[in-house]
Amino acid sequence: MNAWLREADWRTGLIAGLLVANGLVLWLLVLPAYEAHLRHAGQVLALDGRIRTLQREARSSEVLLTAFREVEEFWRGYPGRAALVSLMGQLTELARSQSLDVPEVSYRPADVKEASLTKVTIQMGVQGPYGKIRRYLYELEGMRRHLVIERLSLREQRGSADLQVQVQLALYLQ
Repeated sequence: MNAWLREADWRTGLIAGLLVANGLVLWLLVLPAYEAHLRHAGQVLALDGRIRTLQREARSSEVLLTAFREVEEFWRGYPGRAALVSLMGQLTELARSQSLDVPEVSYRPADVKEASLTKVTIQMGVQGPYGKIRRYLYELEGMRRHLVIERLSLREQRGSADLQVQVQLALYLQ
């Protein structure tokens, strides 16, 4: 029995030593590694958040850049002041190409300071058949980027199938 007790004490001592050794390994190796893992995981989450923030900023910068490009392209769509005479000629030529009479044209320029543009108000009298006047107005609407139809009045001529139209246009120039 004494031998058995010695063998049991030896086994108990061995188990106790192994438990102490495992505790030391856990305390000295595994816990610091786990804490380092938690620190690294926190850093990865912080970096991920920063990446997402940068991606949002990049998207908003792209949207802003696209908006500036669109504004610049829109601005370039306005003809220069030097083009006024040719544009007036185009308006009357367009009417004449539709076989319409243009008995009168007058214009009045004014500056639009808020937009750095010049607005030219054009009063135009046009005479002709209804279908051709309609086509002329359709063609004018195709020029809507820099030309706006502000007012339109129709009058029927007595004893004729033609209409008389007074068109007030606004032409915007750089």
